[in-house]
Amino acid sequence: MDVLIKPNGENLCTREVQNAIDTASSNGGGKVIFENGTFYLSTVFLRSDVHIVIKDTATVLGAESFYDYCPQEKIEYPIYQDASHTYFDCSMFVAKGCKNISFSGGGKIDMRSVWDEDNVRDIVHRGPKCIALKECENVEICNLEINNVTDLAVYFAGCKNVEVHHLKMRVYIDGISPDNSENVNIYDCDVETGDDGIVFKSSYTLNRLGVCKNIKVWNCKIKSRCNAIKFGTETNGGFENIHIENIYMYETRITGISIESVDGAIIDGITIKNVTMKNVNAPLFIHLGKRMRGPKGREIGEIKNVLIENVTAEGPYVPYDIVAWNYASYIANDFHQDPKVFGTAENFDGKKSADVWQMSNNVCGLKGKPLKNITLKNIKLSLDGGVKEYNRQVPEEAQDYPEVYVYGRILPAKGIYFRHIDGLTLENVSVTTEREDAREDFVFDSVKGLQIK
Repeated sequence: MDVLIKPNGENLCTREVQNAIDTASSNGGGKVIFENGTFYLSTVFLRSDVHIVIKDTATVLGAESFYDYCPQEKIEYPIYQDASHTYFDCSMFVAKGCKNISFSGGGKIDMRSVWDEDNVRDIVHRGPKCIALKECENVEICNLEINNVTDLAVYFAGCKNVEVHHLKMRVYIDGISPDNSENVNIYDCDVETGDDGIVFKSSYTLNRLGVCKNIKVWNCKIKSRCNAIKFGTETNGGFENIHIENIYMYETRITGISIESVDGAIIDGITIKNVTMKNVNAPLFIHLGKRMRGPKGREIGEIKNVLIENVTAEGPYVPYDIVAWNYASYIANDFHQDPKVFGTAENFDGKKSADVWQMSNNVCGLKGKPLKNITLKNIKLSLDGGVKEYNRQVPEEAQDYPEVYVYGRILPAKGIYFRHIDGLTLENVSVTTEREDAREDFVFDSVKGLQIK
């Protein structure tokens, strides 16, 4: 059964849309269609076999008040992950345990930069998500433009068989976020975010350990105020068999590719190929840490069998306009990023470097817990450089939050600093800098089985 939604002036049509979803569901499924005009919507809950169609002649606007959205649900089990990965109900579209659902049509969703001004949720003023799915199967999200979301834009946890494609988004927090989801394809998306672009999670949000596995990402364009492609920081379960290729990353403030395990996750079988980066701070960060946010007794995780191939990173490293990266940034009208001014990213000893912005790429395991079988092939890095003096000694203990500067902003390699690795292959990996730099191209500390070809 198909149901056509009619515009309701500037009044919310939430009740009408929810009734249409419920009616379609009770009749065996169907489409809920936004066809012509502007629609105002807060929170609706999907049902199995119901498909949301927003035509290219339609725009769905989020409610102007944060309080029009559903409050966050009560959680009866321990919470270890960030609040954004804990709650689903405070969103525009929510689905839990649904099968055979989709979002499509060629239209626009604009959440209108609605923040939780009073911080009633105690998650740094983040507002409603756009699409939040929990334990759903057979999902398609495609052919939409999504703008001005103040929490995770497209978040799905514990889902199977998910197709995300032909999305264009400009949002403040994470763009596309699979969490403990399986059999996922993400392709032909154009993502600009204030936080991370496409980011894989493996959290405890389902009150159990899970794994992100069998995921493919291709033909995507990403611009991020933080990290373009990221694994983490929610890393309790694991990541297996993830293939990423044909990605263009540009004007990204922290890292292009960030692979992290800090809460016990086992990362095994990651392939990233054919990546072009332009004006990206640090192209590469692979990090095993021991934050261990989760139930007691968990062991430190592992990162192994990673192949990164055919990557080119270059400047010029010049200022650019970009979306704000949190509520404070939004309030300050902070939509301009100078790559040579990073703000709070300091050296490990707390001293700021005023004349050098390029943070050091690093690939590091832990003492007694090395990374295993890391291969970098056909990598060409043209970095900013400019370091004249530096400390050859690198702290063994990392800063708490895992970003590329965990061991210090300036490390003793202008290309990549490697430490605690068992099995490292570099094939046709080169480094140049736009400004003269006193450091070596690569530094290898506690690296076994090194092959340079």
